[in-house]
Amino acid sequence: MSDDVILLEVADGIASVTLNRPQAMNALNRALRKRLAEVMRAVDADDDVRAVILTGAGTRAFTAGLDLKELGSEAGALGSANATDPADNPVKAIELCRKPVIGAINGVAITGGFEVALACDVLVASTSARFADTHARVGIV
Repeated sequence: MSDDVILLEVADGIASVTLNRPQAMNALNRALRKRLAEVMRAVDADDDVRAVILTGAGTRAFTAGLDLKELGSEAGALGSANATDPADNPVKAIELCRKPVIGAINGVAITGGFEVALACDVLVASTSARFADTHARVGIV
């Protein structure tokens, strides 16, 4: 389904996981964070999966990090971004995945997106990839 925030395809032992909010630079809203954590735990448990490729839809961003529009408009929106349980925090779920996770970085990986990238075991960056940690600049430390 094209409106899914995460696309998952498993073929030949490889799970391709795509962050699918290209219109918002794959910003990590609550729904995407929750679904990414679920998918990472599922591929970790799947004996048919030997490796994971994590990427972002579109060409502008791997992920621009937390969805600041959501963060500014909803009380408690930070939620799972600070969670320590891998069931609630996709970065923890990626870190704890026992399968090798390859981050295919296309476009920007900023702040929380940079954290997602760093949670991967291996990064492969396109020529348009850009990395930045702007936590202090956006007031999230």
